[in-house]
Amino acid sequence: MTVEEASVENIFHEMGYASSTDYAIKKAREELLHELKISVEAIAVFEKKYGMSYEEFYSRFNELTQFGLFEREDDSMDWRAELTVLRGVEKRLTWLTK
Repeated sequence: MTVEEASVENIFHEMGYASSTDYAIKKAREELLHELKISVEAIAVFEKKYGMSYEEFYSRFNELTQFGLFEREDDSMDWRAELTVLRGVEKRLTWLTK
């Protein structure tokens, strides 16, 4: 470890962290929790709009005539994308908390 690296590590120690790695993990976790919140909120908007989970929406897609086809298709893609983001964030959070 160079003198500069030791000085940087000392700063993190003074801030109450065991190391720069511990600090980075904490900040990454905070960012992931923020992303998780955004995805959960976006999914909740779709669930409220359609009154069901994505799985039920997908299985009843053609029955939902109160919404236009293009709107349903757009919502389906966006909803599915949010679910993918949510799973990815959850996976990374699990990895960080090991």
